[in-house]
Amino acid sequence: MFDDFLKALDGDEFDEFPVTIEEFTISDRYLNLPPLSDYQYQCIKAMTQIYKKETLIRLFGEEEGTKRYKQTCNEVILQLGKGSGKDYMSTVAVSYLVYLLLCLKDPAKYFGKPSGDAIDIINVAINAQQAKNVFFKGFKTKIEGSPWFAGKFYAKADSIEFNKSITVYSGHSERESHEGLNLILAVLDEISGFASEVGTSNEQGKTAENIYKAF
Repeated sequence: MFDDFLKALDGDEFDEFPVTIEEFTISDRYLNLPPLSDYQYQCIKAMTQIYKKETLIRLFGEEEGTKRYKQTCNEVILQLGKGSGKDYMSTVAVSYLVYLLLCLKDPAKYFGKPSGDAIDIINVAINAQQAKNVFFKGFKTKIEGSPWFAGKFYAKADSIEFNKSITVYSGHSERESHEGLNLILAVLDEISGFASEVGTSNEQGKTAENIYKAF
């Protein structure tokens, strides 16, 4: 019966049938990490539901597919204390999002873009040091340690380029905004610590509010 289901997907939008976030997290084929808490999984699911309603219905059936589509979020705000794993969740979520995109035959075409068009993801930290040592270091370690991603990416100093024109960037609030990116996800890391006021008369300065509005 499952073979029949996979045959039904053949020739559809998928190169590979995607696994759940739970399996992606703990399986040694993917991230090989300890299980996350229910709250952490809930946050990651909110950050990574990118598939169309009709796709979810084909994958999970009418009732479950519709339920998952209703959980799609345009914005997720995590108000969590120290030690809650916000950065850790972000690295897992971005890893899973890239995985979901790579499972598609042509991610750009799936979203109505020209075939092979760029799809970008960015994490914006408070400063260059945090950008390099927190999110990007953790994300890169997970990707490099995963057998599934082997041969599917090329790592640079502040970005990782994946197959199918998918790129994850590490940015910070002290730098100019990344104009021209085809963003599917932007993570504003510790945005409450970004500058709240502009030091000059420039109303478009790099304050938390202006950075938020830009993205």
